[in-house]
Amino acid sequence: MVTTGDCRWLTENEVDTNPPLCSLAVTTLGWTYHYSNKAMDWAQARQFCQENYTDMVVIQSQRENDHLVSLLPNRISSPYYWIGITKNHKNETWRWIGNNSTWIGNQSWAEDEPNNNYSNEFCVEIYVNKGKNRGKWNDEKCSNPKYAVCYKSQCTESSCVRGTCHETVENTTCLCEPGFKGDRCQTAQCTESSCVRGTCHETIENTTCLCEPGFKGDRCQTAVQCPHPSDPLNGVYSCREGNQTFNSTCQLKCHLFVLVIGSSAITCGATGVWSGPRPTCTIYKQALMAVSGCGAVSAFCCICLCWMKHRKRKKLTQVRQPEEVTSPFSEVQG
Repeated sequence: MVTTGDCRWLTENEVDTNPPLCSLAVTTLGWTYHYSNKAMDWAQARQFCQENYTDMVVIQSQRENDHLVSLLPNRISSPYYWIGITKNHKNETWRWIGNNSTWIGNQSWAEDEPNNNYSNEFCVEIYVNKGKNRGKWNDEKCSNPKYAVCYKSQCTESSCVRGTCHETVENTTCLCEPGFKGDRCQTAQCTESSCVRGTCHETIENTTCLCEPGFKGDRCQTAVQCPHPSDPLNGVYSCREGNQTFNSTCQLKCHLFVLVIGSSAITCGATGVWSGPRPTCTIYKQALMAVSGCGAVSAFCCICLCWMKHRKRKKLTQVRQPEEVTSPFSEVQG
């Protein structure tokens, strides 16, 4: 904790010529406390806080109450310090300005307080002295002059990227929106539902989905679509429930007395293209002619092959005959 050393009370002659400002704790981690060195009524004190800082101090716990008292300069007697709790009528509940909280500690009030002596004591001062009532509260007429105690918020619009800034003494915390994390809620957080059919990757302020093959979209929620296959001659494609998305199949149905050539099913691929060769529909007569033609070609090829083998065998026989004639003569000579 660092406290400023140049704060002092101004004399009556100095009050009008110097800005009546004084800071207490200097920190950038959470809100800071400040006070006036000129006494004023409660309404003026709040206006002073709003014009120079954020608002009049709002105490949210006994710990904060004690912390504030430890920072404020001691006062031997009244006037003490206005704090931001008030009410409009004697039968109303005491409420803190700004957050409308009704927090009051078990030992917040000084002895026999609040007593509403004048039936219009609707504002509260906090004692800062060395007596038994140090840090205790007392209800007072709002028109009485006291010193203002203010706070300055450190939360700004940029404090939390995707969250709400929550401020306490010497600390600020970002309460992140669903799906975000980090000190400033700056990192998008992957969840089970971030990517429908893909892998989630966390980036600053966003998440990125790397989609599985066959899927697309910001959350990989859309299957890749294939165009409807064009019907071939003498046939029609039938797709289940009209679906032509990734991994779906379409079946080719040929007309009566027409034969399917190739696999009758085609499958939509990951890139939006139908996989495999396209089947065709061929009339039986054409198919038989094609088969007969193939048979004739095969028979011709077979005859050619046999003829070539016969010629090769004949040549080999002619080459061996001279060897058989000379061979016995050589043996007799030997």
